Amino acid sequence: MASSVSTAALLVLPFPTGCSSDDSDDAKPLPPPHASEATSPTPQHQLQRRRQLERECNVAMKALARAGDIDQVLALFAEIRTSGQGQGCTTPPNVLCYNTLVNSLAEAGRVAEAHDAFDEMLAAGVAPNVSSLNILVKLHSWRSSRFDLAYKEILRMRELGVEADVGTYSTLVTGLCRVGRTGEAWGVLEWMLEEGCYPMVQTYTPIVQGYCHEGRVEEAMEVMATMERAGCPPNVVTYNVLIRALCDAARFDEVKQVLAESRSKDWTPSTVTYNTFMNGLCKKGMAKEALEQLNVMLGEGLDPSDFTLSILLNCLCHDSRVSDAIDLLERSTSLKWYAGVVGYNTVMSRLCGMGNWMGVLKLLTDMVKKGITPNTRTFNVFIRSLCFGGKLSIAKSLLHSQGFVANIVTYNTLIYWFYYYKKLSEVQHLISDMAVEKIAPDEVTYTVIIDGLCRDEKFDMATSCFLESLERGLSRDLLAVLINRLAHSGKIWEIFRVFQGMEREGFLPDNCIFDRTIRSFCRAGFCHDRDIFKLNLILDTMLGKN
Repeated sequence: MASSVSTAALLVLPFPTGCSSDDSDDAKPLPPPHASEATSPTPQHQLQRRRQLERECNVAMKALARAGDIDQVLALFAEIRTSGQGQGCTTPPNVLCYNTLVNSLAEAGRVAEAHDAFDEMLAAGVAPNVSSLNILVKLHSWRSSRFDLAYKEILRMRELGVEADVGTYSTLVTGLCRVGRTGEAWGVLEWMLEEGCYPMVQTYTPIVQGYCHEGRVEEAMEVMATMERAGCPPNVVTYNVLIRALCDAARFDEVKQVLAESRSKDWTPSTVTYNTFMNGLCKKGMAKEALEQLNVMLGEGLDPSDFTLSILLNCLCHDSRVSDAIDLLERSTSLKWYAGVVGYNTVMSRLCGMGNWMGVLKLLTDMVKKGITPNTRTFNVFIRSLCFGGKLSIAKSLLHSQGFVANIVTYNTLIYWFYYYKKLSEVQHLISDMAVEKIAPDEVTYTVIIDGLCRDEKFDMATSCFLESLERGLSRDLLAVLINRLAHSGKIWEIFRVFQGMEREGFLPDNCIFDRTIRSFCRAGFCHDRDIFKLNLILDTMLGKN
């Protein structure tokens, strides 16, 4: 998790690369298949207007694709295709527009449509470029893992006069490493060298990551040494991958050595680098060492991120060093380090778990004073802490606080504690409020209600509640709660009512359910001679179903 940012940065290869730029409209159209299909030249001013339209629409299509609105991308492309036909202009959209269309469809997982769009481009006489090739290779090697098709595309495009570039091979290498085919990735490296195309950092780094993912850290280091000898030294992304692997193996001394050598290796650690290191330390419970790295990071002039704070606060709270976590929150202001609602929620949640509702209230007050807006989780933590402290009326009053939108977690918390203090009328009010707010009960809600009813010896109501829950899908865990309570109270007839109700709803009790039921009765002491008949009744019912 610590290196999720660095992983994302690694896997987004440069499309297009410097030698396959899509920044120009100079791609030459393929000659028309028949001389009779040739059209008369477009007037100069119409051609200029056409190119301007294509540039503007291409930018818009990319924005729509990033927003996930692929249907609008298709609609806009259709407008480009039909524009100018009324004035006798039959020029198809240029390669830039087609590339954007194909890439948008590929990224959306609409593989067949992406292929159709590319075939349409060729049929329209628009010559593909290396960016077109890179998009297709990415489609096959990242989306479908059809590397055979990726290789065929490289050979087919060569016949069309388009040669693969370093971005093409890097894309292929990344896809192979993603699925653990690191050896084959080395073969692609050799192939590109034979073609006179030299690897770049983005070509080697996926191989380093592949080895690290498999726990082969020494081999990853050998690849990095190979990069240096080849005049393509690893960059900060490569080192971040290595540092994460070393942290996963708890080889923290080696991480420190890698960082110490950064100046001589001509690379500069980033905030992500230190976040990765601190996260690794925190996972091993080394909060003190993680805080030391924070000071090193600050000494390097790097600004901590929200993720930095989240890592350290989680670590300190997990290590029960809540006072240190609070100090860190306060220190964040002097460091010009924004401590947001997530950081406060983390510490408040730990204080709540410790039963310190006054501490939660203090932090909530500090948040508001600093202009940090509490969210639903903040209020849920505060409500839970008030319930721990027996302040149920105050907790319930927060349901109607301005700016707070209660969710199912809020109601589950309140329902549990009102059952705990045997305030059943309040529970009914809460359930009614949920219906008014159109908040559907979930499995936790039913579990809390059924357990509460059973503890209050309202077994008929508990059974009815369980049968009602069947309409939302049967849960074995929920059934186990009910069976355990019924067994410990000797409610054998209620057990049969549960089985009959399940049958009416189309849920036939299976052997696992009967086995769990018998085990529950045995644990409750029904294996003695005078009570064994109750187990026999369950066994007879089970045998009758087979």
